[in-house]
Amino acid sequence: MELSLSSFLLYFSLSSLLLKLSAQTENTALPGTIERAVKQQVLVAIPPGEPATLPPFLTSPTGKYAASFLRTPTAPGAGGFGNDFCYIQVTDTATGESVWESECTPVSTSNTCSLVFSDDGLEIFDGSNSAWNSDAQSNGGNPLQSLELVDEGDMRIRDKEGELAWKASEDPRSNQRCGEAGSPGLAASVPPFAQPAGGNNGMVFGQQAGGGASGGYGFGGQMGAGSGGGRNVRVGVEVGWVVLFCFMTF
Repeated sequence: MELSLSSFLLYFSLSSLLLKLSAQTENTALPGTIERAVKQQVLVAIPPGEPATLPPFLTSPTGKYAASFLRTPTAPGAGGFGNDFCYIQVTDTATGESVWESECTPVSTSNTCSLVFSDDGLEIFDGSNSAWNSDAQSNGGNPLQSLELVDEGDMRIRDKEGELAWKASEDPRSNQRCGEAGSPGLAASVPPFAQPAGGNNGMVFGQQAGGGASGGYGFGGQMGAGSGGGRNVRVGVEVGWVVLFCFMTF
């Protein structure tokens, strides 16, 4: 009787331990992977104000690459509407070089900028408004389940069945310098209208390179010195006299 009770208790203990280990295995994501647990899973949230330096939200299995969520202000003199810009950046941890970025997404300077793992894949929110998403789609219509960063530097999203729904390498983009002059959404450092017409420094407006203006005339209707305009007028007058003489003769 005592032996049977001891055997039962041993069996019960081992079964409980195995079930616990199994549950831990199912709930623990693989290295370099984030498992989606709720419909809109917030990965990073950056409040307005001075952009904070936050740790990466995802690192590849060996640590070679890291994915971060960044918020940068519009640089002084860069134009635009003074927005902040939020975006994802994957970097080589050894060199700090950017290998992939999401689009420079403008957000209000007074709103929290959030990165969310949602039904659309990765999604950037300006406050409560969606401002950008990766548009990840499962071929089978299955819910999106996991976000992974592999040691090749590619970020990928898979559905509940493990099928690939999106990968960053299909939309290559890097080193955008979001918020700086000339970056996406902002004007170039020198506006086109600040340069001489035609790009020729020192040229009179309307004058072509080579000394002449269109039709032999420069700015203000004056004849260009090197256009040959005087010769053309003289030839025209001579032809006119010949025509008049022939008319009077006949």
